[in-house]
Amino acid sequence: MTYKIEGSERVDLQRLREDIRAVQRRLVALGSGLAEESIKESPNGVLMSCSGGQHQWTGSTTAEYAGPLNQEDYYALVDAEFGGSGRFTLTRQLSPDGADEWLIVRGDDGTRYSITVWTEDSMVQVSSSSWCFTLQPGQTDGGEF
Repeated sequence: MTYKIEGSERVDLQRLREDIRAVQRRLVALGSGLAEESIKESPNGVLMSCSGGQHQWTGSTTAEYAGPLNQEDYYALVDAEFGGSGRFTLTRQLSPDGADEWLIVRGDDGTRYSITVWTEDSMVQVSSSSWCFTLQPGQTDGGEF
């Protein structure tokens, strides 16, 4: 998908945020036993600085499950849903301390979704970051995005 506004260098931040959040919600809700009303996300994401004066949109979505979760089973569900789509590639990555393994889902638009499963807490979190883009003057309305 392209998020550039036709005829300009602007990125449609609203559409970018909505599409990333839709994928985040799909990713956290794949398992059975999702606790009712348990999907949580902040009302806005955060624009993080990249090199060269560019920015990227970041955000996260968390879901709690009523029963126990198995990380490998959950990652298999993600692979079955997203792996063969042609729009996403999946890889595994160890956390910096080596204690956890994340499933990284990369969209063909450059968005990165990092999935963490907390088996003890029966929770799944998807943290996302878009590709880096140039933010245009006046594009954010008082920092709301």
